[in-house]
Amino acid sequence: MQRLFLIFILVFTPITLPYAATQSSNVYEVEVVVFENRTPDLDGGELWKRDLGISADTDMKDAVTAGEIPPADSLLSPAAAALEKSGEHHVLAHLRWEQSAEAKSLSQPVKIVNAESGLDGTLRFYLSRYLLVDVNLMLKEVTTGGIFGGADKEGLVYRLSERRRVKLSETNYFDHPRFGALVRVSPVKTN
Repeated sequence: MQRLFLIFILVFTPITLPYAATQSSNVYEVEVVVFENRTPDLDGGELWKRDLGISADTDMKDAVTAGEIPPADSLLSPAAAALEKSGEHHVLAHLRWEQSAEAKSLSQPVKIVNAESGLDGTLRFYLSRYLLVDVNLMLKEVTTGGIFGGADKEGLVYRLSERRRVKLSETNYFDHPRFGALVRVSPVKTN
């Protein structure tokens, strides 16, 4: 009887313990900095088409508002400060939040918005075979019409849309001549 009990413990213990460990370590911190290039090289040999608005494939209708402005000691805060200090860039959004890595169908996109600057879009973090990030951002230029400062009019719209596999604790740069994004995904340490 003791032998049977020992076999039972040895067979079923490896199944339950790793599953519990996986569940508790499936939470990640996502931090994003979106910045505008104040001196963009829009004609620098790359062809960028004008976008007329957010397309039907965006996640805005399902997006959630999440995140907080990170403290000064967050991992991307030094990069955000350096971008702002350079004078060639302006930080449009800097957010950080925690979420679990789930299948794309179960994950919710997070809104990345700055209405004053014309930034609108989402970031979706999820698990497929690898950890992935979908960035879908739009930057709308707003111009003041007329000599006497008439109503604001919408100008060009720039889009940054990319899916990328991310490695943990590495900073990923999503590039567009007009604006860019830094994204960092780090595991949340559980006690």
